Amino acid sequence: MKKTLLFLALVLMGLSMVAQTSYTLVASESELSAGDKVVLVGVNMDEETAWVMSYQKSNNRHAIQVTDIEEESIVLVPASSASSQTEAFELTVGGQAGAWTFFDELNNGYLYAPGGGNYLRTQGTLDDKGKWSISVGEDGFVLTSNGGVEQNIMRYNVSSTLFGCYKASSTVNGEIFIFKAGGSVISPEPSNYPTNFAGTLDITKATLTWTASTGEQLPRGYVVLGSTEGIVPPVDGTPVDNDTDASDGYVALNTMGTMVAFDQLTPNSTWQFAIFPFTNSGENINYKTDGVYPTVNIETQNVTCIFASNFAEGLDPFTAVNIEGTQEWMTSVYDGIPFAKMSGYSSTKAYYDNEDWLITPELLNSNTYASLTIAFMNAYKFDGDALQCYYSTNYDGMSDPTESTFTWVNITNNFEWSAGEYAWANTNYTLNTTGMAALYVAFKYTSTTTAASTWEIADFKVYEGYDAVNEYEAASSFNLYPNPANDVVRINAEGNAVVDIMDMAGRMVMSVNVAEGENTINVSDLATGVYFVRMNSTVVKFVKR
Repeated sequence: MKKTLLFLALVLMGLSMVAQTSYTLVASESELSAGDKVVLVGVNMDEETAWVMSYQKSNNRHAIQVTDIEEESIVLVPASSASSQTEAFELTVGGQAGAWTFFDELNNGYLYAPGGGNYLRTQGTLDDKGKWSISVGEDGFVLTSNGGVEQNIMRYNVSSTLFGCYKASSTVNGEIFIFKAGGSVISPEPSNYPTNFAGTLDITKATLTWTASTGEQLPRGYVVLGSTEGIVPPVDGTPVDNDTDASDGYVALNTMGTMVAFDQLTPNSTWQFAIFPFTNSGENINYKTDGVYPTVNIETQNVTCIFASNFAEGLDPFTAVNIEGTQEWMTSVYDGIPFAKMSGYSSTKAYYDNEDWLITPELLNSNTYASLTIAFMNAYKFDGDALQCYYSTNYDGMSDPTESTFTWVNITNNFEWSAGEYAWANTNYTLNTTGMAALYVAFKYTSTTTAASTWEIADFKVYEGYDAVNEYEAASSFNLYPNPANDVVRINAEGNAVVDIMDMAGRMVMSVNVAEGENTINVSDLATGVYFVRMNSTVVKFVKR
């Protein structure tokens, strides 16, 4: 949320000075009440632009770019005619928590999710399709229609610059920001700390999760601090800036959600993390620091990253080799994650025969290692050949990798691969490199004239000193199986407990009470992807096929 606000504070300038209205960012559902006048805003995180909901098209709501936000507020001119196509449309809030309504007075109707497509329309009569529950997402709000249709989540589509409703599994995931007419309200500090604060470690990446605070005064957000020298609580009136550079033994992140992650933590260290809920912002920010604040310690292994590429600046230093076909490896970015991408499908709606390799530079650089751990993220969508991963000790770094003089060893089955629908999978494998004088790692993509998947690779790293183990067993004090799973998982619990399942954005998607012994949980309704399963402050990663 903090990152979003930092760049939102740079945009929203140049609107008409006639009949302006000031709107303040809503950061908690508790700040809403029936009768409030609001505007809904979507954000393009990659381009750092903000878009406000405008007029009703046939099936969606139009969005117009806005260019002036100051201290979490917008000053703009709301439309005064239903035919306006250049102004923001103000909505009137109705209902209550769990069943909010958004009434468009100019169109004399309620926003609703009709289903049957990614539609967001306006209707004069009110039913459950026009009643919305609001939950906190990774950056903004998740608005979900109560009507029971499949496309029930209101989102901003950065590609089409439209507001619509989408399936939970959709890759369109632009969350909604709500701005309310009128000045900001100064709130007291949050009543309670969050609960179930827990952490997991993936080589040098720590993921922290928690259950949101409850009580009379809910927080506006949370700041998570991490340090190798001990936690210094934040001070009221002084906002904590985001800091993800862990090289100095200190990190910090602000969020409205229930999960954050810190990468590249210093090795062979004890990191202590603490979480502090807060209300307000700027000079009025009010942190809860009294009593005992939640903490968790994470021990990092003595590992060294010898190679890293996040593809933010292109494929280099990887080498892309096209063996067959016209499509080639390229780079892209989505939801703030840069990645390498390959597809044998073209804009002419045709599949093509392709064979394309993506190869690292030589990784050993005259050094000798007993073992190296290869780690990366991957995602895919659409039917087609699976991506393959190989290594070679005699490739020359420039020639056709399929030449008979080069030997490639297939290590594909040693990695965890995406469940599809562009769900990211984090995976690693430790390779015995004893006696190797050179090492190249390659991804091989193939497609045919009948099927072509789209594959994405992100955050590729090679570590020395890490022993990759089965993370599901090593990280847990409870047994969860099968993992991955299609329909059900089984959990052995030592006593009565609550099992929470969260998606990769930290949103709670399921909560189940379990009893001592073996318990069966039906996960068939979950979308394919990676989830976190939490029980008794222990967190385990789970893959839904």
